[in-house]
Amino acid sequence: MARKRKLDSQVKDFKQQKSTPVEVIAEDVTNHPLCLHGPTLLFSSEKGRFFSCSLCRKKQDCTVHIDEDDWKKENVRKLNEKYYNLIPKLDKATAWKNFNEIKLKHATSRAYCDTCKELYIVAQSKKHLKDHKVIMSLTDEQLANPTIWLPPLENDQREAQYLFSKKAVSTVLGILKNNNIRNILCVGTPSIHEAAKAHPDFDSLLLDYDTRHHLFNPPNKFLWYNMFNDYLFNGNEDEKILKKFFKSSKDKGLCIVIDPPFGGRVEPLVQTIKDLSASYRKVCEGEGLLPVIWAFPYFSESYIRNIAPEIKMHDYQVEYQNHKKFQKGGRKVGSPVRFFTNLPFITIDLSNDSNYKHCDKCKYWVSVTNAHCNKCKECTSKDGTTYKHCNICRRCVKPTYEHCKTCGRCCHVKHECGTVVESQSCYKCNEKGHKQSQCPQAEDKVEKKKKRKNA
Repeated sequence: MARKRKLDSQVKDFKQQKSTPVEVIAEDVTNHPLCLHGPTLLFSSEKGRFFSCSLCRKKQDCTVHIDEDDWKKENVRKLNEKYYNLIPKLDKATAWKNFNEIKLKHATSRAYCDTCKELYIVAQSKKHLKDHKVIMSLTDEQLANPTIWLPPLENDQREAQYLFSKKAVSTVLGILKNNNIRNILCVGTPSIHEAAKAHPDFDSLLLDYDTRHHLFNPPNKFLWYNMFNDYLFNGNEDEKILKKFFKSSKDKGLCIVIDPPFGGRVEPLVQTIKDLSASYRKVCEGEGLLPVIWAFPYFSESYIRNIAPEIKMHDYQVEYQNHKKFQKGGRKVGSPVRFFTNLPFITIDLSNDSNYKHCDKCKYWVSVTNAHCNKCKECTSKDGTTYKHCNICRRCVKPTYEHCKTCGRCCHVKHECGTVVESQSCYKCNEKGHKQSQCPQAEDKVEKKKKRKNA
């Protein structure tokens, strides 16, 4: 009975979360309150605006919650200062020294304890008990590629624990090569980083929240990083490394390859891409966003395009080596993850993959299940199925949709008439019910400009 009450309470909390949408205010977080995960983000809901953790979605994972008005109070600011000293730092130099000592030993003498997050020599440590997660006899290949054997992290809402398949890694490197880009900023993409290290044509820097990677990388190749607030935990030390990598990329080309947790919000991720691009521009010449390859579910397309219209979704289905549903044969219509990029689609060559065909009208490769619509003038499928055109709606829709006269739009065959899914809040006026592209405030500005011209 107690278990049932607990379940009912969880369902109630979930429904309340669904009924009260929360918006992220994307802005400079330098002067925001801190938590153990760096600067907090500013959120807005029906109850008001507040600062909360950028990384943890559940309050029990990070308890920092400060109302915007309270942050103006001196005693609240003073109380929050404790986090400056509480945020941990990594001793990367010592870890790299330890790595090189272990590498000199025979494979049977090498071990890793995931309970303690420690790489060690078996004969020199007896503290790892029987109930610890210990991996013994590490080969040279395993030391060079820890992603193939490190246990996945437990919280997939704040850590991207799914790794690109070998095919996806090869596709990324192929895209970069076709664009003459040699340097890669690997944000949450350790598998790309490891592949780049073994490739003579590429140089890479890994920015990741998983601190285990500092055990296997030199200090100038790994930065402990929170992608949701563009925060470097080792401060000035890592900022210097990042700037140096930017300088080395000026004549080689640089691309951000990012694979966030799928539960992450789009707004702070776009802001991070903009911040990294701005930091690059301060060091090197350039304008606009850096080239980016972003792996994210296809249903996030409208949110990404609303904030960063230059980043477009390609039809390539990204597969993961350790996710059953995001592998070949995992789902009937393939992986729901796509590459969002501002690189030319023509440079994404999928000629060696039988799952794709070249569309002579779109001039780029698409899934074999994608059909070109002469009315929409594009290959319209988003989810891996073959879409069909609705002449009334004047657009292509999913094959499971039919036009409903009652609702006045195409809906799922089994939909309930009169039920309209409320859209995400507009990024321009913060009102619900429409997107930024349909914002009345934007229309008002256009009309005012027209009147000025005609005056």
